[in-house]
Amino acid sequence: MRYVMLWLLCCALPAHARDAFTLAGVSVDAGTQASFLVEAAGTQVPITVVHGANDGVVLTLTAGVHGDEFPSIFALQRLREQLDPSQVSGTVILVHLANLAGFHGRRIALNPRDEKNLNREFPGDAAGTATEQLADFFTTEIIAVTDYLIDLHSGSAYQTLLPHAYSPVLHDAALDARTLAFARAAGLEHIVLYDERPNDPANSISYPNTAQTRGKPALTLEIGHLGQRDEVSITRVIEACRRALLHLGLVPGTAPPASNPRLYQRLTYAQSPVTGLFHPESQVGAEVQQGQRLGVVTDYFGEPLADIQAPATGTLLMLLETPAVSAGETPVTVGVPVP
Repeated sequence: MRYVMLWLLCCALPAHARDAFTLAGVSVDAGTQASFLVEAAGTQVPITVVHGANDGVVLTLTAGVHGDEFPSIFALQRLREQLDPSQVSGTVILVHLANLAGFHGRRIALNPRDEKNLNREFPGDAAGTATEQLADFFTTEIIAVTDYLIDLHSGSAYQTLLPHAYSPVLHDAALDARTLAFARAAGLEHIVLYDERPNDPANSISYPNTAQTRGKPALTLEIGHLGQRDEVSITRVIEACRRALLHLGLVPGTAPPASNPRLYQRLTYAQSPVTGLFHPESQVGAEVQQGQRLGVVTDYFGEPLADIQAPATGTLLMLLETPAVSAGETPVTVGVPVP
């Protein structure tokens, strides 16, 4: 009889007990969610870990690498409330605000502690400046434990942009295919196949490229602009993240069909040859022809100084909206489609 009772007891135990997930020294049990502040590089990083009850991949969603880009910050707050750990298969890491100093300093892209751009300092240096130390934290503590990553951005206060994704290209066929499938799943209508970053893990420069050089698909999504926190952009960020969650099987449900976006082989930029006031004559999303006038730069009296022409045929993806422009700046960005 005792053997029967032992068998019944064994049958009642779960077949597999999922381990806790540890991030930056914080342990989160399976089927639970925890939000906490991590001390890193002399600052704090607000993070939520949603550690699902079931096995699966680890996805990191990061907002606020540039502290003046707001829609994704609010989108991740809402996503935190929407995710139910008991229904998650895998783990979702929400980095709510990566560059807290830049956010509170109201700085465009930079960290006021050392005047550096976090998205240009990867993989970082534990003994370096504040931004280099922060990049090292994200490399060693976040990227090290993630399988997929999305870096969420928008246009700064001076810039309008057409929502688009960057799908990094490392010329590794298998990794590039996984990354593009991931980008298509996010549902944006425009994807730039971006191969302008080094393939060297020790000189990866940007946050997503650091993940890519370690074999992990990583995207940049650009949604929103002009330093706004508008509802349309916040909703679009949430939708893109939810599509990614479905694509990776992190949440129950059927993933929407992958989008059939327009793919761009590169970005081209029109430089202003003079300093003055930029007057745009087109809008983001416009199809433009090489040589087409897209704006004019005037002097401080309103007299024309130079035309700004499309550097290539393609789609106008980003545009300078504030009037101040200096010689050498690029008020126009055109995406060149894949033939």
